[in-house]
Amino acid sequence: MGMKLKQIVSLLGMMFFVGANTSIQAAQQTKGTALGLVAKAESAQIDKAAASEGSTVFSGDYLSTDNGGSLLVRIGSLSVNLESASGAHIYKTPYGAVVELDEGSVVYTTAGNKENIVVVANDVRVTPALSVADLGRVSINDACNVTVYSQRGVANVQSGSESHSVEEGKAYRVRGENEISYRQYVSPDDNDYHNYHVHKACAPVQMVKGRAPIAAGQSRFLLVTGVVVGTATGIGIWKALESADRP
Repeated sequence: MGMKLKQIVSLLGMMFFVGANTSIQAAQQTKGTALGLVAKAESAQIDKAAASEGSTVFSGDYLSTDNGGSLLVRIGSLSVNLESASGAHIYKTPYGAVVELDEGSVVYTTAGNKENIVVVANDVRVTPALSVADLGRVSINDACNVTVYSQRGVANVQSGSESHSVEEGKAYRVRGENEISYRQYVSPDDNDYHNYHVHKACAPVQMVKGRAPIAAGQSRFLLVTGVVVGTATGIGIWKALESADRP
């Protein structure tokens, strides 16, 4: 084989190796970092693929459930239980994970150690207290209203410039500051997070089943009774906790 031909073959081999390596790296970057494992799945999806027990969840994945479905994901000592007809993006963080709830409801559990899980819904940010084990539920009611229920522990909830602690056994209807339209999904912890969606101010007054309105100048937090949370919620949270405690 002549010198020029050897050089051409060598060059082609190098180009193939670089191209293949680049493709692998691109696929890894697109998929993200491994975050957790599916502990239980029923009529649920990870992105567009059916979720099954033992499936790996990666940072940036979109989790969703059909009507009557559920998806339980374990992330170290944390658990995230996506309830029926729900959807959320999930991202890895230095403290554990952040869930951006797009629709429906999510139940979370924490162990009271250094790991934590934050839930963001309609720009309302829910952060369980680190000092105790927490068990709670976040639900999107509509484009401007979120319900936060703390069955165990305490959760700090922030809406706009206002924050409030949701104590154990209490539920609050939280009025969002803005209605959100997403251009692209990125982690809520990203420095440029708010550059990837459009804000439309929520109406200043919102009646909640005949109760006092949440208006400009008033608190965005309205205490609601346990009846509003409902029996089904209690059952769902209990199941999530039971599954998370099993080996």
